[in-house]
Amino acid sequence: MTEVFDQENDNISKGGGSMASTATYILLTPVLAFLGGLLSYSIMLRLLWSESIGSELGTIVFWGSAVFSVMIPVYFVVVYLVARRFNRNTLFLFTAACFLVSFVPVLLIFVPFGSQALFSEQSALVLSFFLAAGIVFGLCSWAFRKFKLKK
Repeated sequence: MTEVFDQENDNISKGGGSMASTATYILLTPVLAFLGGLLSYSIMLRLLWSESIGSELGTIVFWGSAVFSVMIPVYFVVVYLVARRFNRNTLFLFTAACFLVSFVPVLLIFVPFGSQALFSEQSALVLSFFLAAGIVFGLCSWAFRKFKLKK
């Protein structure tokens, strides 16, 4: 038992620290994805209404993070399932899977308001947030997997 523990400690000390890199992935990927979504939201707001976020930033961050925090485990499960099933084309598959899953929160938010709400400018803002977050999440997952497998 101690031999296995010593080998793991040697692996970590030599820079192949799977536990440290996994923790970094788990913490950093959702943050980068959220920031990517927020940037996308800001860009779409500028394109659709020629406005900036301004004083709405607190509200957008609060509600966006509330819904996004529910999506984080979903993204991780999707990436895990894709990684278990496929060994090739993971860049495309991780990104596409996270992209497709990103439609779920938008549907849950806007379907109660009727089908016409799905095609409103407000839904385009929310959709851009979650689609960008999903794409960034998929790209970060691919980069982590590629980096981890090289070690």
